[in-house]
Amino acid sequence: MRRRAASLERLCHFKPDDRDSLLAAACGARAVGVVDRDRMEERIAELHAIYPWLASASTAVMKHMRLRTFTGPAPLHTPPLILLGPPGIAKSSWARDLAQVFNVPSVDIDVGSSNGATFSVSGVERGWGSATPGRVVRTMLRERLANPLVILDEIDKIPEQVTTSGGGKLPGAFEVLKSMIEPTTARAWSCPFYQLPFDLTRVSWIMTTNSIDRMPAAFLDRCKVIRLETPNFNHLAAAGRQLLRDSLPEDQRELGNALFCEALHKLEKKHVRVSLRQVERMAKTVVEGLSSPMLM
Repeated sequence: MRRRAASLERLCHFKPDDRDSLLAAACGARAVGVVDRDRMEERIAELHAIYPWLASASTAVMKHMRLRTFTGPAPLHTPPLILLGPPGIAKSSWARDLAQVFNVPSVDIDVGSSNGATFSVSGVERGWGSATPGRVVRTMLRERLANPLVILDEIDKIPEQVTTSGGGKLPGAFEVLKSMIEPTTARAWSCPFYQLPFDLTRVSWIMTTNSIDRMPAAFLDRCKVIRLETPNFNHLAAAGRQLLRDSLPEDQRELGNALFCEALHKLEKKHVRVSLRQVERMAKTVVEGLSSPMLM
């Protein structure tokens, strides 16, 4: 009873809502995306069918999960992955769909729009006017979840230092991330806002980038870098067919596919690099053209 009373004293300064969420998570946090090996491989196959050009990323997750499901069902988990490849090849979409096929909540953080991501990832220490827990901890408490999937977009934009509202300087997000993904420190990572240890060892981290040239070696050593290639013509055509299948009635799909492939061939002859974003725009143009009323 003395030990329990001492542990509760650490929470007495929190607001009732914060204290309730901490106690609820401590007593009933769960892990989701639990699958056996066969079901895991089926779900990875579903993902690969949508993104065949990202096979190396899907394979990395499958190999990791094969080890985790060796003795029975296990929740989704990935090692810290860095998806390295050209822009517009659906790296972030693949990560979000990975979370979706395993029914695991994801935390999406865009480095470019979040002041370097330092405060979005770790939170702001209590006492500051902008004090708040980081989005990772906030999601774990809100969902009472131990294994969210964190997606960090464009980590090559993480600065070496960030400026506080008072003009001070703090280390960039790479320093924060090292402590959150390193197993020895992730087991009892101290949240700046709550000043309490959180176990982050079940959190999955997937980061996207166009370059790793300026990233700290100590950070890269803690991650698995997956080098991705630009999708070829067949991959782009398949992605276009999928978009048109979802947007066109059945009697217009054959014509829509023919128009899309004709446009894709013209770009290929000009040696123009086509991204997945362009494929989406091209498919939308085909759908709009076939759906427009004919003026007589």
